[in-house]
Amino acid sequence: MIYRMAWLRDLTARGRLRVRGEDRVRFLHSMTTNDIEGLAVGAGCRAAMLTVKGKTLGDLVIYRYADHVWLEMEPELRHKLFQVLDKHVVMDDVEIDDLTDATGELGIYGEDAATVLATALGEAVDENLPPWSHIRYQDLEVARAPDLAMPGFHVFGSRERIQSLAVTLVADKLDEAAWEVLRIEAGRPRYGLDVDEDRLILEAHLDDAIHLDKGCYLGQEVVARATTRGHINRQLVGLFLDGDGGVAAKSRLSGPGRDEAGLVTSSGTSPRLGAIALGYVHRTLWEPGTVLEVHAEGGSRRATVTTLPFPSARP
Repeated sequence: MIYRMAWLRDLTARGRLRVRGEDRVRFLHSMTTNDIEGLAVGAGCRAAMLTVKGKTLGDLVIYRYADHVWLEMEPELRHKLFQVLDKHVVMDDVEIDDLTDATGELGIYGEDAATVLATALGEAVDENLPPWSHIRYQDLEVARAPDLAMPGFHVFGSRERIQSLAVTLVADKLDEAAWEVLRIEAGRPRYGLDVDEDRLILEAHLDDAIHLDKGCYLGQEVVARATTRGHINRQLVGLFLDGDGGVAAKSRLSGPGRDEAGLVTSSGTSPRLGAIALGYVHRTLWEPGTVLEVHAEGGSRRATVTTLPFPSARP
């Protein structure tokens, strides 16, 4: 992969829900971990939905518009989060529409993403938008998307319009394998791999999805207790792996004084960093530079803890 260019990824399979009604903002504020009431029209944020026990039901992106709120999520969360939201609409003036099948979505990433998108649209694109802020360009919505460790945009529109736009974008296609490497480098957990209902959100490196000073929301008491206590037992970290290639998910980690130090959740081979992984590591061993052992098929390998997102080069 070349890192100073533009890539195109088809995100049409992602779930897209529209929430309308007078109580839409207050309702979503009470259902998610971020400050939805504090969002201005045209702004957006990452958020999550929790169980009453504080475990992570799923993460999503929330965009505020003048007359509705737009929710975007991984494909496997589409029906699940719709059902949870719909279940909690009781006396609220809230209407939830699943517009996934009627709409399309593209992701454009890389140093030249804004230029490539502007060329296709025929007008300049503001590359200095705050994260997840969005602007309407003609019949499309363009949002700045910091989901990788590089400039990026998500573009929404009708299914036909998005298909038409994809043809005009001069960018290399980003396949699943390449996306996974870039996602791991950026330290972005993926639901079903790196985070699920067995994980507290504070463990999952989703800090930008949590507003610690907001009022009550589903699962808030557990988050507040963990924050007040001052620590969690495990946390998602980056791992530099010795040797070639990734390792299987759920490979066990051990370290000095702790045979059960954690486990690997995602891994792959980066062209510039070599073998890397994401994994949960016990708080006594998660400091950058700590050397662990991965117990993988084919033998043990050394793993060195690092920060997220990954640094630009191996130490």
